Amino acid sequence: MSDIDFQQYPNRSAASVAAAQLLAYCVERQWQTERRASIVVSGGSTPGECFDALSRKTLPWSDVTVVPSDERWVPATHKDSNERLIRERLLQNQASSGHVLSLFRQDLATADAITTIEADLNLTALPFACVMLGMGEDGHFASLFSDFDGLDQALNPENSALSVPVKTASSPYQRMSLTLSALRQTQQTALLIFGQPKRLVFEAALNGDNTYPVQKLLANLSSPLTVFWAA
Repeated sequence: MSDIDFQQYPNRSAASVAAAQLLAYCVERQWQTERRASIVVSGGSTPGECFDALSRKTLPWSDVTVVPSDERWVPATHKDSNERLIRERLLQNQASSGHVLSLFRQDLATADAITTIEADLNLTALPFACVMLGMGEDGHFASLFSDFDGLDQALNPENSALSVPVKTASSPYQRMSLTLSALRQTQQTALLIFGQPKRLVFEAALNGDNTYPVQKLLANLSSPLTVFWAA
């Protein structure tokens, strides 16, 4: 297991700003050597303040690609789209020239979109400078829910697939998620989580409770992990 640095903050804003600082550092580090950079970010309500803070960082944004860790199979204009969140909260201010690698592909079913998504990932995004994930109170990350029929393969670190269609009772939407093997192709991993219930889930998974999907992430890290937590 790679190094895990658990950082506790007095409030969620402070944790979000610290996570943004790490993402900015990782972008600059990769850009210095490759003249391009890519980051994976989560969706949902948690990363909004982090995106706001990161959008104000002076970085070579025109050379930066932002990849959602997962996506509901809805257009980027939809209120529940993770891409919409990225565009409205992250690709603003200094970051307005950044790019999104869309997981949703208009007029394609999820299974039919995998080939083009994975080609785009290989061409423009891999390896990542940093992967910043969230986690649910059920221990899922990206769209890798515990009731997903294909979970074992999606969590297999040796899986050759980079993305996987997901349909579960946990979500009313079809989804597309990056696999664990894709998320491991990074120089740095980060986890931004809030609230005591999520801390308890994280600690249980860290101690080997494999009922939580995040346990597989923690057990198969390929890069240092920084956890940003606040109550």
